[in-house]
Amino acid sequence: MKIVFFTLFLAISFSWIAHGQYATVNFDYEKARFGENQPLPAETPIVFTGPIEANIDIVEVRIFAPKGKDNRAPLAVADWKRPRDKNGATNFNVLTNYKLRASKKYDIEVTYFRPATDKERQALISRLTQSIDTYLDSQMGNNSNRISFQKSAKKILRDMNQLASSVLSEYRRRSDEPFPPFSELVKMKTEQIESVNLSKAGAETDGSTPAKAGQRQKLIEELRALAAMEIEAMAGPNLLIFADSRYVEDYQTEDKAGYFAVNAGYGGVYLGGNLENLDYGTAPYLGLSFPLSTSTIAPRFLRNASITMGVFTRNFDGENNKEISGPLIGRPFYLGLDYKLFQFVRFNAGGAILEEPETTGVEDSNKRIFLQPFIGLSAKVNLSLSLDK
Repeated sequence: MKIVFFTLFLAISFSWIAHGQYATVNFDYEKARFGENQPLPAETPIVFTGPIEANIDIVEVRIFAPKGKDNRAPLAVADWKRPRDKNGATNFNVLTNYKLRASKKYDIEVTYFRPATDKERQALISRLTQSIDTYLDSQMGNNSNRISFQKSAKKILRDMNQLASSVLSEYRRRSDEPFPPFSELVKMKTEQIESVNLSKAGAETDGSTPAKAGQRQKLIEELRALAAMEIEAMAGPNLLIFADSRYVEDYQTEDKAGYFAVNAGYGGVYLGGNLENLDYGTAPYLGLSFPLSTSTIAPRFLRNASITMGVFTRNFDGENNKEISGPLIGRPFYLGLDYKLFQFVRFNAGGAILEEPETTGVEDSNKRIFLQPFIGLSAKVNLSLSLDK
C-alpha cells in the first residue's frame, strides 16, 4: 500500500511540474508558418521564437480572433526587446501567457521594429504637429470677443490623445513605458484660453480689431507651443519604427487530448438511523473519474470537478447482521462528483448502489436494491485519452 501511494504522489507531482512549463514554437518568416506547419499548442503559455536581423530591436506578437484584425482589439500582445549588447542576439523569444483554446483558429501578427533615424524622428514630429494643429484649428469658433471651442476641454484632450495614438501606432519605445499622452496642462490651457475676454485686449486703442487679433494669435500660439513641446517628448530618444510584418490568418491550434483518472480513496455510506443512532458503513474504494472540462480556460468549478464512479473493496454490515453488498458485481458501487480540495486531495459525494437480502439467514431470499448517499476523500492519477483519426 505504501508503494502505491508513493507512486501516486510522484505521478501527481510530475503532472504539476509539467503543467507549469512553456511550449516553444518556431516562426518561419519566409513561409509565414509555425514549425513545420504544425498546429499551435493549446491550453499552455507559448514562447514564439525565430531568427532576426541585426537591425531589429523589437519583435511584437499579437494574437487575434479569426478575421479579427480589422474588427477588434487583439486578444493578447507580447514582445521581445534586444539586449543592450546589439551583437548578442540572433533570435527573438516572445513569451505569451495567453492560453489558446484547443481546436480553434487564430490570426497571429508578427511585427518587427528597428531604430528610427534622426530624419525619421523629425518627420514624425512634423506629422504629429501638423495633425494636432489642424485639429485645433477645426475646433476654434469665430467669436470676436472670445476664443471658443466646439468641444469641452476634456473632450479635446481625449481627441488629441486618440489622434496621437493613431499616428504612433507604427512606432515603439525601447523602454517598457508607453508613449506619454498629452497632459492635463493642455486641458488647463484650453480652459484658460476660453476664459480670456478679447475685448479687453485693445483697451489702450479703444478695443481695435488688430489688438484683438494679436491677442487671439498669441493665445493660439501658446497652445500650439505647449502641444509641440509634448510632441517632442512623445518622439523622444530610443524611438523605433515599423520595419516589417507578417500576418498569419486562420492558424489552427492542436486538438486537446482528453483524459480520465484512476482514483483511490476511503468513504462512508449512510445506511439508516438518525443522529442519535446512526448506521453507516465505511470502506476503501477504487474508481474512475471523467472531468467536466479539460480546458484550462474553463470556469474553475468545471476544471476542478469530475464525474466519478467506482466500487467499494468490501461489503458493509447492516442491521440484524445483514450483509450489504451491491448488484451485479457483489460489491457496493457508487456514482457521484469529485472536487479538488488540494493538489492531491479530492472530495467525493454521490450515491452508493447497494443490495441486501430481505430476510436474514435465508439463502434464497429476495434481494432489495436501494440507493444511499456517500461521501469520501480520494487521490487520483490522470491518464491520457485519445482516439486515432
